[in-house]
Amino acid sequence: MTTSLLDAPPDLHGSQTPRFQSVPAYEATTGAEAIELAALAGLNLDPWQQLVLTEALGERADGKWAAFEVGVVVPRQNGKGGILEARELAGLFLLGERFIVHSAHQFDTSLEAFMRLLHLIEGTPELEKNVKKVSRSHGEEGIELKTGQRIRFRTRTSNGGRGFTGDCLILDEAMSLPVTAHGALLPTLSARPNPQVWYLGSSVDQLPMILAGSKGSL
Repeated sequence: MTTSLLDAPPDLHGSQTPRFQSVPAYEATTGAEAIELAALAGLNLDPWQQLVLTEALGERADGKWAAFEVGVVVPRQNGKGGILEARELAGLFLLGERFIVHSAHQFDTSLEAFMRLLHLIEGTPELEKNVKKVSRSHGEEGIELKTGQRIRFRTRTSNGGRGFTGDCLILDEAMSLPVTAHGALLPTLSARPNPQVWYLGSSVDQLPMILAGSKGSL
């Protein structure tokens, strides 16, 4: 049984609802199943994380994602990584997505995300038994299932991601997302029937963003 979105644990501090929220209308959501899958792997999401996952995985009447793009902005060290891990577990083991690309601005961040997801999978026999291959080579980190689903973890470059065809694109550290990197990665979704792209990051000072944008780095 998953935690109700309205019933936060008594020792949980902080607001469990966002200050700003915009969600397209949807007919159904696979959020509950994704939350239960995460719990199976030992990842118990806070109510606000459950809310994000539930709304982001909303589907229209035709079965397509209601939200092609999902954006989440939260302060650092507040749990956005947990949302990504739950989304990636769902993509691999629940949604049948053939290829997921996780992209981060820094290599260390990408590697940490890979290790955290791998830890969840290897610590859950029901999931680990489905793993065909784990690549730990530098720059080639990824997981492949026996059923063909794959996830790759990459550091963003101007050319990184070209040639890949993905069902889900995760853009972590989205506050540091150069236009060239975005342009290289977004077309990876164009050939898939029901793709989704996630942008996750922390808020930044407005002035540095404007200055950086004027130089073409955002």
